[in-house]
Amino acid sequence: MRFTSALPVLLLAAALCASQSVERNQTVLLKEIRFSGDLGLSVDELRENTEFLSGHRLERKKIVEDASSAVGAALRHQGYLKAQVTPQLRSLHSSGSKDAEVRLELTVKAGKQYRVRDLTFVGLSGQLAERDLKQACNIRIDEIADGERVGSCITNLRTLFHQKGQDVFVVPSMMFDDPTSTVSFQFDVEK
Repeated sequence: MRFTSALPVLLLAAALCASQSVERNQTVLLKEIRFSGDLGLSVDELRENTEFLSGHRLERKKIVEDASSAVGAALRHQGYLKAQVTPQLRSLHSSGSKDAEVRLELTVKAGKQYRVRDLTFVGLSGQLAERDLKQACNIRIDEIADGERVGSCITNLRTLFHQKGQDVFVVPSMMFDDPTSTVSFQFDVEK
């Protein structure tokens, strides 16, 4: 008898959980994006990197992930290698409505803008001239540390070794010197 009286409560609880899950994953129309915090870049620059989301009906999760990723990449491209982005969606209209509209609020903590202090190579890199390795990386000492260039460096080093008949992988590491806002990159080339 107790089991049958508990069954409707369990069914109701399961239905509520399912409806909340659907609501969280429902598609919404992104109407507005706001930025706050230690931005590192201008609001216009940040907006350029997120405008592709505005005015489109997307799942909440996709909006949050894509916006965080785009802003984080833009900041890393400008030397903010430790930047943090915290997204939050706010409903502009009833969230139960089919025409739900939201505002995305991105809180940014850009942190320090790092410059390149040093660039070194280890592992199999001794098989090639350092000048060739540095040219492949296109990362200069004292320039703003660009996260995109690090990715390109890895690809270019792999290509350089592949042209020499070697399949390698490249493991980058970064050593930060916070008092001077510099970072040293080391690329370990291995078979």
